[in-house]
Amino acid sequence: MNPNHGPIDMYSLSGPLLGFWAPLALLCLAAGFWLTDRKDWRKKLVMPIGLLSVVLMGYFGAETRGGDAPETALLAVLLHMIGPVAFMAIGTLIATFSGPSPVGPLPPGLRPMGFVMAYGGLAWIGWMLITEPPSAIANGIGQTIWGAWVDVFVSLLILIAALAGSFCVMMGDERHKEAITLAILTIAGGLMFIEIMRDGTQGLEAAGWHQIHWQEMMFLIGGLAGMFSGLLAFIGLVYMAEKRAPDPDVVAPLTEDEKAAVDSILRSNLGIGGAEE
Repeated sequence: MNPNHGPIDMYSLSGPLLGFWAPLALLCLAAGFWLTDRKDWRKKLVMPIGLLSVVLMGYFGAETRGGDAPETALLAVLLHMIGPVAFMAIGTLIATFSGPSPVGPLPPGLRPMGFVMAYGGLAWIGWMLITEPPSAIANGIGQTIWGAWVDVFVSLLILIAALAGSFCVMMGDERHKEAITLAILTIAGGLMFIEIMRDGTQGLEAAGWHQIHWQEMMFLIGGLAGMFSGLLAFIGLVYMAEKRAPDPDVVAPLTEDEKAAVDSILRSNLGIGGAEE
């Protein structure tokens, strides 16, 4: 129960059942229809069902609903982070493949735009931290989920940018611009991390960021480590099963009756005979 909103009604239009699980089920249903045969009549339902699921997700994720239910809060945070993450991801891809690349290079003139988009995504996140947050990420479980995502994102940005910059320096070949770009990202991420941990942000004090960093982030890292370990264990089991599987038995040659049946099928359908060929 949330003291501000009262008990959560699972079956109301603002509850998690209709606000989160229903559009997620519709999205999975649309994906299943898309995988069917192209002549199947259900193929025509992919677009309307997929569009309906996206509209429902956008409507219920615009703000935290259902008494700050974890499902709808998670959806709200997801919608808020799509923008900056998409900017950084698309900008990185453009900057990578618009230069001298052997894998389908884009026009070289797009590379500066890619760098601008990558920096724009980081600046977008910084702007969200210094402005008044919307209700979806300003209270309840939504604030915790949002803070955990920002903490993980900034931490990984610092780690990956620093390692990539070091790799560029070690590679040589005068990769100065790339190394400087990654160094700027590392420094910007580090300054952002220090700022939120020392002074906090709008709507969340420094103590709240400390709690998120030492509790929620450790929980996320443990979950990711567990999933990665489980995946490795599954791959190992499949490898062991395939390695220990017995060799397939030798297939016996066709009998005379089977040869006659094959010859008859070839003659009736292709106009040729196996014996003559």
